[in-house]
This record gives sequence, C-alpha cells and structure tokens, in this order.
Amino acid sequence: QLRDFARYAATRHRSPTGQKISAATLRQWLSIVRSFFVWLNHTGRLLHNPAERLAFPYKERSLPRVLNESEIARFIETPDITTTIGLRDRALLEILYATGVRHAEAHKLDLYDVDTAALRLTVRLGKGQRDRVVPLTETAAQWLTRYITVARPELAAGKLWGKGKRRGQPKIIPPTSALWLAVTGRRLSYQMIAERIREYAVQVELKASAHTFRHCCATHLLRGGASLRHVQQLLGHHDLNTTEIYTHLQQAIRTADKA
Repeated sequence: QLRDFARYAATRHRSPTGQKISAATLRQWLSIVRSFFVWLNHTGRLLHNPAERLAFPYKERSLPRVLNESEIARFIETPDITTTIGLRDRALLEILYATGVRHAEAHKLDLYDVDTAALRLTVRLGKGQRDRVVPLTETAAQWLTRYITVARPELAAGKLWGKGKRRGQPKIIPPTSALWLAVTGRRLSYQMIAERIREYAVQVELKASAHTFRHCCATHLLRGGASLRHVQQLLGHHDLNTTEIYTHLQQAIRTADKA
C-alpha cells in the first residue's frame, strides 16, 4: 500500500543513530525501493506496482560559494602583470568577474567576440546553444585591450614556448582566432584555465574556481541594486527561477553579517 511507503519514508528521515538524513540520501533510498518494485511487477511477481506513485522529497538546493568584494579584488590582483602570462591571467580574471560568463564560455571566446570600444562581449553557443551579448566594464575592457595588444602577440608567436636556447626561437604556429592563448600559441585549454585559477587561489589562501567568479558577479550586482531580470540576462539563464538562488544567497549573507 502507498501509505506503507509513506511510513517507510518517514522512518528514514533519521538514521539509526538519530542523525537527520539529507533529502538526497532519502531520494536515493526511495529510488532503489521503487526500482525493486518495478522489477517485481515486470517479472510477474506482483500484479501492480504499489510504489508507482511514491513521492520523492524535494531536492535540496545548496547555495554557491561567493567571495566578498575585497576578497575578489585581492584575487584578481594576484597575477604578476609585469609578465606575459600574468597579464593574460589578469585580463581573464577581470572578464570572468565583470561578465559572469561560464568557464566553458570563457574558454571558447575568440578575438572577434570582443568589442572593447563598444564595451561588449558576445557569447556564442552558450548553454542551450544560445548566443547572448553581455556588457563589459571599462576596467575589464582596459585590461583586455592591454592583453590583446601586448601579451597576446608574444603568445601567438610562441616566444615563451620551449626551454633554454629553444625559447624565443622562430616557430611555425598556425594562426588562431582564439582569445586566450597558451605559450604554445594555441587556445588556452579548459583544464589550464582551471589550473591557473587554482594556483592563484592557493596564493591568496581562498577557495575558488572559475565558476566562483560567476557567482560573485551575480551576487555583487544584486547587492549593488541590479534587478533580478538584468542578472538573468547577463548570466544567460533561460529560467528566472535559476537566477533566484542568488536572492536566497543574499539573504543568507545578510543573516550571517548580522550574527
């Protein structure tokens, strides 16, 4: 009977030691039970499946990790901008924070996707295969211009590729439209973007990933008075409900500040 499954679910809200069971764990247990009764029904051991209408608990939505404004500023200022790699990384971090683009979207950016004069950046085939145009801050545009005019040509020529006498020697590197370049003159890989951010996080003793910049962008915009609809369009969320998690995050931050 369905009520028997309801009693089972109720008893499973706590472990034998009395600890509360998470909704995710309970969903997993109930899924196993339902699958077992589906098998019993399909093999003829039961005439009908009494667990067919078994309701699952709502999936818990964990709040994303964000850094405050001073922490994100300290993080972005970490790269050594006197070096080619440091200048590239500084521009990358500025773009991640200013636009809230996803890790994969930043990785796929090409030169023709940025218009620093018009202060805008085009994300092509983002999540859901949708294009969108996002505004650039003047600060992000300035760092991007500096990277494109100073650091990127050196990377495109492979001047940092190799060790010892091999470094700086002329190399045949196929031209690329990729915005972010590695020392090989090719597109900076998705994994290397993550690795660079991980290294800077260790230096400043903060926990962060590429996606942390997206969360910080949205949270700080809302804190500054931006509308939820504006943040939705910036992040490229198809559903406004997805963006609303940042309002919950804002409430949690305010509560923590008052505590």
